[in-house]
Amino acid sequence: MSLNIKAWLAKDNLRRVAGLLWFDLVWFSTVAGRNDWLWLAVPVVAVQIFLSSTRRGFNWLLYVKLLALGLLLEASVVGLGILDFTGGWLPLWLIALWCGFAAMVTTTLDWLSGRYLLAALIGVASGPLTYAIGSRLGAAELLVEEWIMWLAYGVLWGAYMAVFAWLMKASEVNYAKSS
Repeated sequence: MSLNIKAWLAKDNLRRVAGLLWFDLVWFSTVAGRNDWLWLAVPVVAVQIFLSSTRRGFNWLLYVKLLALGLLLEASVVGLGILDFTGGWLPLWLIALWCGFAAMVTTTLDWLSGRYLLAALIGVASGPLTYAIGSRLGAAELLVEEWIMWLAYGVLWGAYMAVFAWLMKASEVNYAKSS
């Protein structure tokens, strides 16, 4: 079986890979740089939002819901005393990160729409990892044993991604009805 690069690039794969790579820049500039790098992070996040919003079928209401759910996720972990973010309860760099994530996820992980279990498994596997790395970069202080952070974020990210898959499916159905 040969890989047809031209056909692969012509599909949505290039958009998805580019979106993930751009989000890596969002993540690095917000988590590693925090408030000191907001001068870089804000324009990078703005480009992420702009590029995502130009995609056919982009839904601002979905974006706002995903952003709000993400910030609620963070507030829950802080409220439970699991983490203390550098820069305050919900620092500007964390809000910028979630602004970029909410835009990225609708563009690059759109293939998870309606795939609730798979989305949840991806959340369980990848969500806590980013916080483990972020805490080692000084973005947050762990206030509990690390396994508790892994467990809490695994559950929360699994739920977040399952809700994301459900919201994406509902958004697609509404978009199809309005077209």
